[in-house]
This record gives sequence, C-alpha cells and structure tokens, in this order.
Amino acid sequence: MRLTPQHIETIKGTAAQFWGADAGVVVFGSRLHDEQRGGDLDLYIETPQPDLLQTIRCKVMLQDALDMPVDLVVKPIGDQSPISKIAKAEGVRL
Repeated sequence: MRLTPQHIETIKGTAAQFWGADAGVVVFGSRLHDEQRGGDLDLYIETPQPDLLQTIRCKVMLQDALDMPVDLVVKPIGDQSPISKIAKAEGVRL
C-alpha cells in the first residue's frame, strides 16, 4: 500500500473527527498497488448517518493534509451499492 504510517494516522484521525472513532475507513483503488505511481487516494467510509457537508469538509481537509487528491465515498453502514461492494471486497481497512 502506498501510504505512510503518517498518512494512515491522518486519515484515521480526520475520519474520527467527522464521524467518530468507530467509523470504518477502507482504502481501495490504485493506492493499494505498490508498483503503480501517482493517482488519487480512494477512501470508503461507513457511518450510521452520512452527511454531504461533512463529506465535503472531510475531503478538503484530507486533501490539504495529505497533499494529494482524495476521492471520498461515504455510505450508511450495511450499504450494498456496487461501489460499497467493490470497496469492501478489494479494499484494506485502516
């Protein structure tokens, strides 16, 4: 996975700030592959009550802190949409 321990702590801390310490954070997409270069950071977060404004604020805060583009998908716990299934099947929980 192409994230440093500092990146991981920043991601987890920022998610906790917006959705609490129990928010499930999953990294999926190109950042999981060490042989690739560049690309954005794809994050999937499950929370009891997703909120659009919180999602936008979190995305901006993460992009500023990590200095990389972030795609943030926030869904309710147990969501079965295609993106949720992909993120949970192929991603790595932080």
